[in-house]
Amino acid sequence: MRANRQGIAALAAGFLCCALIAGVEQAAAATPSGTVTTVAYDGFAYTAGTSLLGQGGGFGWSNAWFQDYGSGGNFTIDGAGLTYPGLGTTGGKVVWAPGGNGIDGDARNLPLVNSGVVYLQFVSQFGSQTGGGTPNIRLFASGSLTGGIGGNGGPYGPKMSILDTTLNPKSDGTSSSAANLSGLNLVVVQIDYRGNTTQMWVNPDLGTFDYLNPPAPDAAYAGLAPAFDKIAIYSRFPANVDELRVLRIQPAIPTLSRAALIAMALALALLGLGMSRRNRSQR
Repeated sequence: MRANRQGIAALAAGFLCCALIAGVEQAAAATPSGTVTTVAYDGFAYTAGTSLLGQGGGFGWSNAWFQDYGSGGNFTIDGAGLTYPGLGTTGGKVVWAPGGNGIDGDARNLPLVNSGVVYLQFVSQFGSQTGGGTPNIRLFASGSLTGGIGGNGGPYGPKMSILDTTLNPKSDGTSSSAANLSGLNLVVVQIDYRGNTTQMWVNPDLGTFDYLNPPAPDAAYAGLAPAFDKIAIYSRFPANVDELRVLRIQPAIPTLSRAALIAMALALALLGLGMSRRNRSQR
């Protein structure tokens, strides 16, 4: 009788292992799924001709725009926004305005972003001049620069690039795209905190682009995944920025296949049978 019970327990354990293996294999082979949620957005729907300083529209932010660079000026609002095929837009756009030493630098805070997979997305058209810290979108966490998107002089200065904590792209050019900063660009940046990597697509076809399972990137920076609770825009003349948004990937709750569920049910039934026989033998 004892041997019989041990056999039933072993069989149940085998079914349970099969169920777990089936579930793991299913999860590994499944196409990434989930939802894309916008957690912060600003379409710069402000009165044309006014300063960006103090504007608090959009959603998902912790405060209004403020001057991040005390020696420079502040951006202003142009009523005609930037457009891109397939992208819904609202309001106007941010443009450079004279002031201080000629470098505009304004920023806005949001709740800390430092986990999972997120996207930073914007439309921009900067000038051909690059270097001296501009033009770029900078990311900060707790007051420290964690990375950026744009240019800052050097061999890849004119190209839209992923920048590190010193605002420089990778020296081998792999974090720089072929797109010129002076062009009208839709920039889509994926920051994967789990894989510690940042990838970028410039001017993708939004009709086919899948945020959950994106194609090969135009640029990538392995070992860089900047956390951020502040986004800042820095540029000399000229500069146009619009449709700034942060998106988060919300993974779907995994489900087991029918085969895995059947195996688990059999395992539970066999365990119950073994316990029933054991109880009867003890009477």
